[in-house]
Parts: sequence; C-alpha cells; structure tokens
Amino acid sequence: MKTKKAHLGLSILAGSMSFVGSASALDLVIDGSYESSTNSLSGVVGTSPGSGGEPEGGWTAFTSYTYAANYTQPGPAGCGQVYLRPYGGPVSQTVTLARAITGAQIDSTTGAFNASAWFSTYLGQNDYSTLTLQFLDVSMVPVGNPITLGGATFVAAIPGGSGPRAWAKDTRTGVVPVGSRYATITTVATAMSGQPDGYVDLVSLDVTAGFVPVSATLTPANGSTGVGPAPLVRATLADGSAPLNPASIGVSYDGAPVTPSVSKTDNVTTIEFAPSGVWGSLSTHTFSIAYGNTGGATANTTNQSSFTVAPYVNVDLGAPVYLETFDSLAEGTLPAGWSVINYTDQDIPGLDLNNFHSDSYLDWVVVSRSSMTNVTTVIPGGEDFLGVFNVAPNQVINGAPVNNLIETNFIFAASDRGPNDMQKQIQYLFTGDYNLSGKANVYLAFNNIYVQNQDSLGSVEYSINGGATWLPAVYFLHGPDILTDASGLINASNTFAAIKNDVADIDAGTLTGGHYGRYIGVNSNQWSTLAPYLGARSDDDQTSSKRVEVIRLAQADNQPAVRLRFAQVALYSWYFGVDNVGFYSIPSAPAPLLLSSPTPTNQTVAVGNSATITIGTPLGLGPFTYQWRQNGTDLSGKTSPSLLFPVIQTGNAGSYDVVVTGPGGSVTSAAPAVLTVINPPVFVTGQWDFNGNLAATYGRDLEYFDATVTADTTFGTAASFGMPDIGGQPTTVMHITPSTAAWGGYKMYHGAAPNGGGSYVNQYTLIYDILYTSSSSTWRSLLQTGTGNTADGDLFLNPGNGIGISSVYEGFVAPDAWHRIAVAFDLAGPGQAPVLTKFIDGVKVGNQTGGLSNRDGRFALDPYALLFADQDGDVAEGFVSSIQFSDGRRPDAYIAGLGGPSAAKIPGVIKASKSGANVVITWTGGVPLESAPAVTGPWTIVNGATSPYPTPATGTTFYRPKLF
Repeated sequence: MKTKKAHLGLSILAGSMSFVGSASALDLVIDGSYESSTNSLSGVVGTSPGSGGEPEGGWTAFTSYTYAANYTQPGPAGCGQVYLRPYGGPVSQTVTLARAITGAQIDSTTGAFNASAWFSTYLGQNDYSTLTLQFLDVSMVPVGNPITLGGATFVAAIPGGSGPRAWAKDTRTGVVPVGSRYATITTVATAMSGQPDGYVDLVSLDVTAGFVPVSATLTPANGSTGVGPAPLVRATLADGSAPLNPASIGVSYDGAPVTPSVSKTDNVTTIEFAPSGVWGSLSTHTFSIAYGNTGGATANTTNQSSFTVAPYVNVDLGAPVYLETFDSLAEGTLPAGWSVINYTDQDIPGLDLNNFHSDSYLDWVVVSRSSMTNVTTVIPGGEDFLGVFNVAPNQVINGAPVNNLIETNFIFAASDRGPNDMQKQIQYLFTGDYNLSGKANVYLAFNNIYVQNQDSLGSVEYSINGGATWLPAVYFLHGPDILTDASGLINASNTFAAIKNDVADIDAGTLTGGHYGRYIGVNSNQWSTLAPYLGARSDDDQTSSKRVEVIRLAQADNQPAVRLRFAQVALYSWYFGVDNVGFYSIPSAPAPLLLSSPTPTNQTVAVGNSATITIGTPLGLGPFTYQWRQNGTDLSGKTSPSLLFPVIQTGNAGSYDVVVTGPGGSVTSAAPAVLTVINPPVFVTGQWDFNGNLAATYGRDLEYFDATVTADTTFGTAASFGMPDIGGQPTTVMHITPSTAAWGGYKMYHGAAPNGGGSYVNQYTLIYDILYTSSSSTWRSLLQTGTGNTADGDLFLNPGNGIGISSVYEGFVAPDAWHRIAVAFDLAGPGQAPVLTKFIDGVKVGNQTGGLSNRDGRFALDPYALLFADQDGDVAEGFVSSIQFSDGRRPDAYIAGLGGPSAAKIPGVIKASKSGANVVITWTGGVPLESAPAVTGPWTIVNGATSPYPTPATGTTFYRPKLF
C-alpha cells in the first residue's frame, strides 16, 4: 500500500572499528572521523571520552551510521566505517589551542587555522548539517565571529539527485583571533522533513604558527558575468604580518602590462586601472596582479580575474533636433509653450518644492536635483523618493555608459503624497509644437525616471495635428494588468477597458471603478492596435525603469507640428519623471541583440494540450518585428514575440527559432527551441452513473467504505430530492449526507495499472457531474488517495468554491447548480510534471504545478482510492450524477470539448452486448454515434442513432462516440 510519507527510518548498523586518518600534532580535533572506541556500531549511539564540554573532552554524545547503510555514496578517502548523524541536538567538543600554538603567537596574529569537514545528506531530501567553529578566550568567552561550514546551500549543490548523495568537503581558513585560547566545534542538523539527516565526517581543525601573507581581492571577481560597460579593474591588497611593498606590484590587462593608480589607507592598498573607451558588449577580459606577499620588493604571488561584460547595444542618437534639459528654467516653471493639467487630491495647501505633500506637486513640476535631495531626507515619507537617483545598469548611449539621469533640473510627477492610500494623482504634461519638417527616422529620447506600482499608469503619446488626435509611443503598466486573450496574445482593448478597483474614476468622482483607457489620448476605437506599445513593468522596482528611452515616432517624420503628452495616473503610488527630452533623426542603427534563445529550450507536450515558445525583449533600437520559423521555414502569421499553440497537433513537433528585425538589421535566435509532441493513449477504465446503486456503467462497481457511509447514501432522481434537472432533463443521482467527521466515502477500484514509470498510478483524469448547495459551502473532499482515510483528503472544493489542494484553489463552482468538474494529474511526465489541470464546465481554470508530489508520492493512486472521503470533517452534503475515471492525463482540448454536465451522463463509455441475433451498442453522454469500416476510418455519424442502438447484421463495422 502506498504511504503518504516517503522518508522511512533506518534499521541496525553493523561493522567493525578501524583507525582512520594520520596522526598530526596540529589537528586539534579528537576523533574527527567518529571512530571512537566507545562507539557502538551495532547500536548506533557512541560517546567519545570526556563530557565534550570541557577542553580535550572529546565529543558529546553522538549518533552515527555505517557506510554500509547505503544512504550516501561511498565516503571520502580515509573515512572509516561510520559518519556522524547529529540526532537529538548539537554534537560538540572544545579543544585547547595550546597543543599547536602559544598565546604569544596568537596575540601577534601569526596563528593561522584551517577548518574542514565533509558533508552529505539522506538521498535527495536535502537535510543538512551546519558546523560552527567558535574561538574562545581564557574565560571561555567567544572571540570574534562564529565561522560556519556546510549548511543548506552547500548540501543542496552536492551531486546525487534523488538517489544516494555524494560527499563534499567544505573548508574555511583564516587568522586565529587575538586573545583566543580555546576553540569549540558544534554540529547541528536541520530536517527539511521528518528527522534530521544531515551527515558529517572527517572534521578537522589544523592550527599553525607562522607568517600571515598579504591577501588579495579582485574586482570584477574571477568568473564574473554581466559586468558593466564602464571599464575599471581594481585589486585591494590587505597587509599580512609584513606590509605590502609597492615596488613588488605589477599589473597586466588583457595580457599586456599597464600602469595603474596605487593608493593606501591604513593596511589596505588599492590598485586601479581604467582602460579607455567602453568595454564591448559580451566581450571578455583578463587582468592579473603580481605582488610580494612577504613584504619584499619581488613579486612571488599572482592573482588573476577573467570576466565577461554584460550584453548591451550602443545607441548613437547623433545631435538632437530639439532638446529640453530644463536646466535653464527656474524651479516651479515650465518651458515656453508647455502646459499641465491635473485631477489630483490636495494634501497640504501652499507651495513648497521641498515638501512633496504641498500644492507644488499637484502637477508635473520642474524641480532641481538638490530640492529632490531635500525631499528625500527632510520630509517624513520622503525616503520613498530615494530611488529617483538610481540608474539601470548596462546602458550605453552615444558611446558612453549612462551613469546619471538627472544633471541639474528635471520635470517630475509625484504620487506618494497623501497621509493614507485614499489619494489620487492624475497629471498630464503637454509640450509645445516642434517643427520636424525635412526630418526622417524621427525618434523621441528621454531620461526615464519611473517606478511602477500595481495601480499606476505612465504613458507617452504624440500628436501631429495640434492635439486633435493622439498616437501611441509607450504605456507603462504593471505586468499582471496587461491582459491576454485565449491564445495568450496581448489584448490591449481589454487592458484599457477593464474596470479596476484600484484605479480612480474621475468622471464618477470615486477612487475605484476606473479604467486605464480613460487616461490615455488614443481613441478607444484604436485600442486594439496598441499591444506593441504596452511596456510591462515590475511592481515597486526602483531601478529597471531608470533608463534612457528611445522610441520611434513613425508618423512624426517630416511633420511641422509635433507635440508630446506625458501622463501619470496613480493612487498614492510612486512617480514619473523625465529629463533631456529630445527629438532625433537617426539615420542608422545597430542590429538588435537577443539576450537569450527561445524558451523553454525543450518541452514535451501531448496532443490536445497547449504550448508557448517565447523570445525575450531584444536590446537595441526598435521597433522590432518577429518571424517564427519551424525547421527553418517561415510560419505564416506567426509574428509576435510569443509563438502560441492553443491545441497541439503532431505536425507541431520540430525545432523553432525566430528572426528579429529592427531598423539596423535582422538577427536569428541561436539554439532553437525543440518541441516534442506525444500522443499517449488514454482510456476510460471506470464510470459510475448512479442508476439506483453503486453499479459501474463501465469497470468495477464502487463499494461503501463502511456501514456509516451505506446509511448516509440514498439514490433517486434530481427532482425527487428537490434539486434542478440537468439542462432541463431528468437524471438519476446519488445523494450523500456525511454524518460523521471521519467519513470514508466510496472505494473506487479504478482499473488502471501503475503508469508514469512508477509503482502506482501517476497519470489519471477524474470527471464529476456534481451539485453542491449553498448550505454546503465548506471544505469538501473530492478524492482521498490514502485508502485507510487516516490523513487529510487530497483534492478539495474550498469554502470559496475553488478547486485544488495545498493552498492553490482556482475557479468557482457556483452552488445550487450542476457542474462538470474535471481534474487531470500527471506526476511523472515526460511533459510538464507534476501538474494538476482543472476544468469547470469545459473551461480551464487552473494549471497547478506547486504543492504536488512527484512520481509515486502523495497524489499517486493505489489499486483503489476513496471518493468524497476525509478523516476530520471536510465533507458535506452533495448530489452526484456521474463520475468517470481515465487511465492517463486527458488533453486540455478533450476536456474542454466535453463541456458542461449532461443528463445523459459523461461521454466516453461505449459497450457492445448481444441481444438475440443482434449486437446492441450503448454509450454515454448523449453524443452522436460514429461508425467506420476500419479502426483507421473514415468515421461518419450514424444518423438517428440513439443509445441503445441495434447494429445492422451485415459486414464488419467499428463504432465510437463522437466526443468533440
């Protein structure tokens, strides 16, 4: 029988004792391999000499395993026969440093330590141990900070997967702190579940007296990626026992010697070298530093760092046609011809640029960098504006890294003003008209100082006809507020029209019930075209939108009067600021740069399910167009950043890449995404339609769990219980009225063999035609995988009438109405797994991937499971018309095609029986009957056929229900 807990205990350990390790006067740990003479290998528990709490007392009581237990891979060389399993609390020992070093040597900082231990864990469970080294003074008071080895991150990286894990060594070195006379080593195990099984062996503490060398730190660190384009390498050298001799320093960059700047503060020498220009996108570089680590003038040590620069595209704007820096303006004024409008709630009357609560910030306002600094440091709440000065990394404009977005003045729209969250901020900024006659390839560029909030919109639009109509440039919105259609494509119309409870409605004068479209200039009949202009931003991200925006204004070419419209709409949110607003005529651009290949790189999807392949936003000068290809051939109409497959077919298998084109050329994605399509057979193995009993329409009859369930179950028609018919048609139903908290429900012998490569049923689909009344809106178990009903159920409707488990409840099963609930589990793959798909009346409401077990875990099935069972009262009265079980996960398209509940029961079952000389076909669901001369078809509908159907007595014919 399948257990719900996979972590089992261990039995007797046996073996003989052997001496491990070499005798070293400098290794202070007693019995670091846990091979103590008092260790009882057969009984597991051992204790070394002494109490462990006194110097030289050895370990406190500890628990060990033998390697013969096979819960790890073979141990390291010299490991002996046992290793530590720190059950029941810390395992520790205290040692005296005097065995290796004198106090005078310690206090002159010439004592060095090397602490190490080997770690492993119980199979794939990731339990871990943390070893702590703490130095103590003569009074046993801690000296310096504790030093830790092992731990969760270290153990998680140990190879071994879900089987026996390898052993790995962790080491710490350093100088023994001044004043130290003792050291305590403590090991504590932590359990991810069950009992703690973090393993330790070969603990060592070597202490030596000697010279402390110079230590070096290089920046960028060796192996770094994503290094910014501003070129600078740095090394810091900390003096050891002798100070660093500057004459010993030698620096090379990309293989050639260079002359760095050298400075020293206290005992740290800083060496810096700044190559000319900027580092190229994705370029690699190496710098090394040679120095004498013993105080001499001759280098005897070399440290080297190799690193890779972040991807970026250098955008050459050229000279501006027009540029507004705001630096020549007085604070609180506007450029000539510019204007503002606001619908903002007043907070504190009066004008005060040093107080963002004042009326100065009702509108967009020109403010200086110094005034903004005052806002952030003086006014309560001003700390929310500290991020104004942030700059997103890895931007290069006109060949120079961007490291400052605000020189002197900028224009700013604040929102975070009110004393509570009942404050709205709606501000519009209009520029004057700019003559772009004779200018082609027109772009708008500005320094963007924006932070997205869940309820805010930042927009930029332009007009070429005096503001009579507006054209889109960019719209900043919280990613989840950008709505998609059933195919996963952005639906801009719905995005702007959707009523939001966190958007003000200035027409109704309310703080809720508004929609973002009210605050943009583009007419609503054009909203459906705005998807390319929607820029998803992350909530509360203080850096990523602090960048130079460069936006093509295609309809501004050669126009004599072009104006801009900036808008900030928010409800006690963040802010939107701009600087260096300019128009540019850019004749050429670099090709786009793709940051990644299409993702997911590889995926396996069953016929009838959906799939998506996506390419990340390219870097460079837009706008960008996309052309997806399958096996190198263009796909007609597939021109979005995401390639969507609403219903996978076998012909969709293949390799996919995308050609991205911008004003500067085209680039094809590397490492194509491979889509593998499978079509596993799935069959109905059980169906129960409750025609007065628990008899199976197909498969094995249901069984009552016990006499209580028998007494709590009745049968009849929906109408006989006062319930509505299904679709206006009468139907037979089962009525359940649980009378006890621990209610075992019905034994469902589903008829499926173990699948998914496991010992249990890991892939299956359950469909229910069911009704719960509003009086039953509590926790309701639909499935119990534990056949003894001794634990919580495994699939529920929660009090909010959502379907799920493990805190993930989705959809809405309306009370007092019949519904067709379908759930499909796949715990094994080869496609997405583990996954639980959920449907209500043919509509997919969830694709749960969290809170599920893997193969043969909690949600896998024994030869039978329990319907509607729970051990502690999570059951309720309900009415059931039909239940169907399928051996395997049904594709999404199949379940969607079944639609809602039917008085003719759930489709999918067909049977043949002999009646006299005739073969009679019966099938469920009230769907049409199809026939064919061969299994392979062709299939045609049998006109007028209803169940039961006496077949003609001539020829060989195959039959099936037409499902969708």
